Amino acid sequence: MTDRITLDPAAIERLIRSAALEDLRHETTPDVRERSIGQAETALNALCGLSDYVGSDGVWDVLATLDRRQLLTFATFAVGELAQTDYAPGG
Repeated sequence: MTDRITLDPAAIERLIRSAALEDLRHETTPDVRERSIGQAETALNALCGLSDYVGSDGVWDVLATLDRRQLLTFATFAVGELAQTDYAPGG
């Protein structure tokens, strides 16, 4: 198993919110974009770890706390990232 970041669900939620992917625009500066995407990558890694350790219910519990825009932008980001890997949920 890949080494995963271990964070509690509330910390993952805060990380997703602070990434603020929904606020990125074409004119967003590269440093702000890089920080935001880096936080989202860390949150995704932690969500994968949460899935590995407690199952998909834990992931859904985190995602359920996000508002619609946050959920849609993070999910879109996650799908693109996970499509480039061989990750599969533990079951």
